[in-house]
Amino acid sequence: MKLALCVQRLRRNAQAFHSLLGGLEQDHADTNIVRWVPAPGSWSLLLLVNHLADEERDDFKVRLDHVLHKPGVDWPAIDPEGWVESRDYAAQDYGPSLERFLAERQRSLEWLGTLDEPDWSLSHRHPALGLLSAGDLMASWVAHDHLHMRQALGLMQGSLCEAVEPHTTAYAGDW
Repeated sequence: MKLALCVQRLRRNAQAFHSLLGGLEQDHADTNIVRWVPAPGSWSLLLLVNHLADEERDDFKVRLDHVLHKPGVDWPAIDPEGWVESRDYAAQDYGPSLERFLAERQRSLEWLGTLDEPDWSLSHRHPALGLLSAGDLMASWVAHDHLHMRQALGLMQGSLCEAVEPHTTAYAGDW
């Protein structure tokens, strides 16, 4: 495991999220891009940034810390899908939600900077995924960002297509 590489990617991902998602609530208020959903039951950018903030605070860092420093201790329960309702993501303000995620990421980066030669082979048995090593968790943390970047871009593209109707984006291509 290359901690420096993962930390660098988490830092760059935070910058990318800030660049991609920052200011949308002001720039596109007329199209309400942050609350747009492609279909009933789908997530909006507002739900996504709240999810990222809660995952940053309550999932990856906490669970990685348990594997590295509290072997054998059960992980705190999480409910990312349930948090959408129980934490009322839809009622949150977008700008502060994005700021909360970015602040949590900064705290995570600072914490990761305190790790001194962690043993990436330490593991925890996950009820659904089996044995997960600290290295698996670190790599998954970075991958989680990438998956949600792709989701955010899809939401932005879908809202654009809807906003420009009857015109299309066909000339741009579709990869």
